[in-house]
Amino acid sequence: MSDARKSNRIRRLKYIEAFSAVVSTGSISAAARQLGVSQPAVSHLIKNLEQAVGAPLFVRRNGAIFPTARAENLREDAIELLARLDRFQTQLNYRETQILNTIRITATLSITNEILPHVISEIHAQHPEAKFYVSSIPLTAMIDSLTQSHVDFAFHTRPLEHPQIRNEVLTRVRQVAVMPKTHPLAEKDVLEIDDIRGCKLVGATRNDPSYRYYSELWQRHKVPATQVLQSPFASLSMQMVHTFQALSFNNEIMARSACLKDDRLTWKFVDGIEETTTFFLALADWQYGGETHKLVEDCFRSSLQ
Repeated sequence: MSDARKSNRIRRLKYIEAFSAVVSTGSISAAARQLGVSQPAVSHLIKNLEQAVGAPLFVRRNGAIFPTARAENLREDAIELLARLDRFQTQLNYRETQILNTIRITATLSITNEILPHVISEIHAQHPEAKFYVSSIPLTAMIDSLTQSHVDFAFHTRPLEHPQIRNEVLTRVRQVAVMPKTHPLAEKDVLEIDDIRGCKLVGATRNDPSYRYYSELWQRHKVPATQVLQSPFASLSMQMVHTFQALSFNNEIMARSACLKDDRLTWKFVDGIEETTTFFLALADWQYGGETHKLVEDCFRSSLQ
């Protein structure tokens, strides 16, 4: 193959990468961050691509960018092409070493803040040459990132439903009550549901699986409770119990981590609360059972101890 043809092929891939990143992120700046290049570089690629196809691919309105119908028709082809290339390259390198040199992890914000530092430290101790890429993205974006080989592993408290993704249960833990040590209930060893009567609560939002559980629990036991703050972020919820002299219900792993960081906090089991949190490790089919999978899985479990 001539150098000119090879160079043209490389440039075409850059255009497709830029196009796919802008479509998926909905932003030139976000696409630039995803690709690790400058914002002007992405803008230049998109402008040249539109000139080459002779039609606009994006509409700019009020600082936002939206794909045209032409771009929407090309979206799936671009995603599939890049996914196949990424999978090929990743699997090629993986078969040579069995341990990925760069381990790309995505997780919910709470897991990223409270658990991943321990997991990465464990992995580093066993595989000092490894480099890491860590992100925190929404659930649907995790699925896309795994299937398109943008990340290798995802940690979440819900399974990622996709035929190309494996979900492995790492552990299940009980939910506990987190409170300031100055709270009246902090003196008790174990709480009962009736102890919650009249307490202020910092709770999850309606999208959280535990929201319905606790709402029905309080109604069933006729326990009036005032929810003073709702948040999808476990770390924030536990930090805010100081401000409101309130209780926050979270899984034991997060609670232990929060209390280790902040000695003003304590946590208690509550008799009658059976809600548990399941931690999943999600990964692409081809990597399941490999050495990196085993390493990440073992280090997650050992870090909890």
